[in-house]
Amino acid sequence: MFQVGVMAFMRVAVLAVVLILTACGSSSGPKAQSSFQPSTTPTPIVMTPTPSPTPTTSASPTPTSTTSSPLTWSAPVRVIHQPPFLGNGLTSVSCPSSSLCVAVDEVGNVVTSTNPTGGATAWTVTNVDVSSQGGLSGVSCPTSSLCVAVDGSGNVVTSTNPTGGAAAWTVTNVYGATKYGLLGVSCPTSTFCVAVDGHGDVVTSRNPTAGAAAWKVSDVTGSGPYGDQLFGVSCASSGFCVAIDSASVLTSGNPTGGAAACKVASVPGSEALTGLSCPSSSLCVVLDSVGHIFASSNPTGGATAWKVTGVGVSSLNSVACPSSGLCVAVDDAGNVVTSRNPTGGAAVWKVTDVDSSNYLRGVSCPSSGLCVAVDGFGNVVTSSNPTGGATAWMVTNVDGSNVLSGVSCPSISLCVAVDPSGNVITSRNPTGGQAAWTVTNVYGGASKYRLSGVSCASASLCVAVDYTGDVVTSSNPTGGAAAWTVTYVEGSDRLQGVSCPSSSLCVAVGDSGDVVTSSNPTGGRAATWTLIKVDGGNELLGVSCPSSSLCVAVDGLGNVVTSTNPIGGAAAWKVTRAPGSVPLDGVSCSSSGLCVAVDQEGNVVTSRNPTGGAATWKGTHVDSSNAPLIGVSCSSSGLCVAVDYYGNVVVSNNPTGGAAAWKLTKVDGALFEFGAVVSCPSSEFCIAVDSVGNVIIGRQQG
Repeated sequence: MFQVGVMAFMRVAVLAVVLILTACGSSSGPKAQSSFQPSTTPTPIVMTPTPSPTPTTSASPTPTSTTSSPLTWSAPVRVIHQPPFLGNGLTSVSCPSSSLCVAVDEVGNVVTSTNPTGGATAWTVTNVDVSSQGGLSGVSCPTSSLCVAVDGSGNVVTSTNPTGGAAAWTVTNVYGATKYGLLGVSCPTSTFCVAVDGHGDVVTSRNPTAGAAAWKVSDVTGSGPYGDQLFGVSCASSGFCVAIDSASVLTSGNPTGGAAACKVASVPGSEALTGLSCPSSSLCVVLDSVGHIFASSNPTGGATAWKVTGVGVSSLNSVACPSSGLCVAVDDAGNVVTSRNPTGGAAVWKVTDVDSSNYLRGVSCPSSGLCVAVDGFGNVVTSSNPTGGATAWMVTNVDGSNVLSGVSCPSISLCVAVDPSGNVITSRNPTGGQAAWTVTNVYGGASKYRLSGVSCASASLCVAVDYTGDVVTSSNPTGGAAAWTVTYVEGSDRLQGVSCPSSSLCVAVGDSGDVVTSSNPTGGRAATWTLIKVDGGNELLGVSCPSSSLCVAVDGLGNVVTSTNPIGGAAAWKVTRAPGSVPLDGVSCSSSGLCVAVDQEGNVVTSRNPTGGAATWKGTHVDSSNAPLIGVSCSSSGLCVAVDYYGNVVVSNNPTGGAAAWKLTKVDGALFEFGAVVSCPSSEFCIAVDSVGNVIIGRQQG
């Protein structure tokens, strides 16, 4: 299922899916799936042709200026930053010496330290690549005065002062009109860098900070613009580089010489090559996805020059060899695999669990006295004695954040957000900055309860829902933990969204086609809530009820599920297939005369008569970044705000007016999570919440 929750690992999975789709030249978004087939086939909606922007291969479109939007958006303001953190996935790390390490993550941050073993306070997080749609995928720092990172949008991100803050980094697209995702980079010196991409290209520069013209793109796979994906590269010098695709190594003594200068050799017995390190022309170590290590003292010697060793782990991801006397590999189960004699066979490799089964994704060892690994949860794992066993390694969270998974504002004077750690984050003055927000755990301090949505009918009623089937209610939402009551609804599973049009009706939806309703939501007893199944086993992802006589839910198969009598039992709900049958992530109905749903391919699906059947719903492509739209809020028929996964808002004063009536604006460098993450209580005020604990406020100009 494309949307399964709000945990950080989901961001990694989504980014991987989007990157793969981009690399394969697909314009189709990921599809949610379900084993359930409705007993009654939903009525399909015919897609009404609408003028849509021609999809581009660019992963980073130029956002529409905020002057095109009826709202002006503030800079993000962090309102929660406290343990337990849901770390951003760190993807790569490079340490040119023991006094500098630079890691990169999936949301465009560089994480730097001049004292890598100094604990969390020794690391600084800086967002340097707000436009990337694939995150930063690799980094190489040959010296303390040059770092080169690459991203999934075809950018190189360079700095001659890596610890100098955001202004010290420059983003340069090296492709021009057609942009491919860069997957790895290696800079053996400050005057030579080689990057590789998902289309069989090597991208080289002898002056990496000199702008786009200083980079040369060469197809080395010989299969055109959609050639084999190159997953990694390691250059011992400007005269020797090795790259890998899924099953082969490509070596070159002239890395800028294009395909003619490359020699390709299949690696026997390999399964999906994943990482490599070549400290010299006489040693290369390559990894694969089933725990094999391939070592060669003659990397250009063809297939027979490689020796395969199984080390008894699962997928190996990255390796660093500072010399022929030490190699350190990492896997997706938290293990480091070390050897002082990397060509010596299985007996010389030692497996050590250092990161409690977390997904280790990158490692860098500037010497035998320092190794730094990074994982998918924002941790760095450091050692000054990498072969010294588990106790020689220290795990430190350096890139943690708090995901905000939902927000509801009944007015400009009250906003309530929720997170996956059981916190509600409230403010009576949402524009008042960080100090105006209060964090309250409503489960007595427990963090295992993942709040997934919230709806506030007024200042005296808020209802949140969680992934264990609880409804969490309050008649005084800013009154602290004691003002919130947790009630388990018997038979309910993971609740995904909730809508309360008044104090006498709340409707929640779950991932098994469940609708949970109450006409007395603060009654404090499970008996006040009724569970019915209205959509088979399909995953209902959002719901909106503008009144007690209309509720509209959406599901992961692209259905809208409507009722004019939400408490009338299963028979009172009707399932209708939306245009395109694309998973619908959210819905907002400002009245019975306007509903707007959003899907995972950047479409809005609108209706002026939501219970009128298939013919009354129309799909329109509105997100020129081709990103998944994940939430929407309509304050009136005159204003709707949708948000996409990559930090854009798409706004319209005429939501049924076609593609030209919607304007895209980049408002956040972080990602938005799936769910009801935007709330517009009026046409003059909207608030969005993101995956790192920020609120972003939109206000009407003038």
